[in-house]
Amino acid sequence: MRKGVDKEIHGSVAFWSEGGSAIGMGHVARSINIALAVIERGLLARFLVNDDAAVRGRLEDFGVAYRICGSHPAAAPGTTDGVVVIDIKRDVREEVRELKDMGRKVVVIDNLSAADIADKTVIPSAIAAGSPLNDSVLSGKDYVIIGEGFRRVRKERRRPEWCRPLKVLVTMGGADPFRLTEKVVAAIAGMEGIEATVVLGPAKRMTGELEGLMKNAPERLRFLYSVKDMATLMSTVHIAFTAVGTTVYELAYMGAPTMLIANYAEDLETLSALAETGAFVSLGVGIGVSGEMIRGAVEEFKNSAERYASMSERASALIDGNGASRVAGVIESLINPPSPPFTKGGIKGGLRR
Repeated sequence: MRKGVDKEIHGSVAFWSEGGSAIGMGHVARSINIALAVIERGLLARFLVNDDAAVRGRLEDFGVAYRICGSHPAAAPGTTDGVVVIDIKRDVREEVRELKDMGRKVVVIDNLSAADIADKTVIPSAIAAGSPLNDSVLSGKDYVIIGEGFRRVRKERRRPEWCRPLKVLVTMGGADPFRLTEKVVAAIAGMEGIEATVVLGPAKRMTGELEGLMKNAPERLRFLYSVKDMATLMSTVHIAFTAVGTTVYELAYMGAPTMLIANYAEDLETLSALAETGAFVSLGVGIGVSGEMIRGAVEEFKNSAERYASMSERASALIDGNGASRVAGVIESLINPPSPPFTKGGIKGGLRR
């Protein structure tokens, strides 16, 4: 690890996550941000991941130690005696039970399938229920994970003032399994009064349609692949298009009003709740989103500086960016429980004068 290597190590954490073209890269990216916060606290962190080139590349970019792992982390040599953090979308109840039977402490991120047996379950969502489902479930905007790079850039840069051409960002996730990038680019390619940057994620598969769009795109559209510094890029645009995932909150934190297009019908409730914050516009599930709807959303911002300013302000205020540190504190508390509180007569429940 690049960060925290000069600190005294007083515990270890194994992060088990998955990513790739079919899954996306959000889980891995989020786990890396938590891992970096864990390292700052003097803990050793390592990863157990699936064998995918995009996943390996992302971990190597951050200098993260990792080991390829199958479906059961308990059998992996990299599983620690400390805490195992699981950030995987599918049902992980069996794996959590196996780890608990081995005496491990387990924290599960954004997954309620083992909430009754995991030591802690963290739901990093600004629209999650305000009250925890039980004492071991932590939810809400305080636990939304934002990387240190975003925090640094937000301190250093100011939001761009509304102007023309309107600067648009299209970033449909690390994998974009349902080709939402192609849908948005096809809709906005012929629009005047905008400049668009299209980011292709590390696990995005090239299609014939996308190749054609790139070949025939006007100069005001540029295409970037696997961008390393998304924070700086997000800080320079007026509005963005993205799918439901970790990028949603990164864009909000950087103050960019965002048009949301869901990959799955089950995300509709999430889209509606996000739109109610005033920082997002919900366009619906990809298959039902037309080019006219996409262009109409852009036109509203082209014609209203007030709309841009209002939504940008609401987006910036949505989360404080300290979620990774809070989750790292939860993990550390499982390794090094806090000392008993002092009372006037000595240590509560211990020695007295």
